[in-house]
Amino acid sequence: MMKIRFNPFEDRTDRDTRNLLGSAFISAVHKGDTGPVAKAFSKLRQKTLPEPARRYIKARYERYNDVLTKIFSEPLLGADIYAVAGLLWDEALFFECHEWLEQNYRAVHGQEKKILQAMIRTAGAFELLAYNRKKAAVSVAAKALSVLEPHCLQVPESFDIQSKISRLKAVIKDN
Repeated sequence: MMKIRFNPFEDRTDRDTRNLLGSAFISAVHKGDTGPVAKAFSKLRQKTLPEPARRYIKARYERYNDVLTKIFSEPLLGADIYAVAGLLWDEALFFECHEWLEQNYRAVHGQEKKILQAMIRTAGAFELLAYNRKKAAVSVAAKALSVLEPHCLQVPESFDIQSKISRLKAVIKDN
């Protein structure tokens, strides 16, 4: 049976591929060097993978290069947790956005920790939607909204939280 779609929620190889690339991307951002991404792509190219995985890898490669070029061309950008998250979001790199925020979540405290957790959930909700996991996405979106709505003014403008709140509300309403 031929596999039709890349789905890291249902296929171990797809999950491993997504996770390897996501980890390499986050490492590249932290190091300010594309080396980890190049190494991960090289490793995956040596494997015999189904066509959906190869398409996913190719699409990620292109988007990673675009985002890393932007981050590396503006050194202060990489230091802004929220600006990087916004860039990832704008490229529909929801898994990477989730991972980026999650890594930075460990370093913050108090109210900012709650807000980052809600932002992590926001990215997670859209990652779930990308793979048609609507019920889980609605649940995660509702949890994110319960924190983001009352604290939206505390999220830096570089993440444009109002547009994300509107999209979260639409997820809940439409599903």
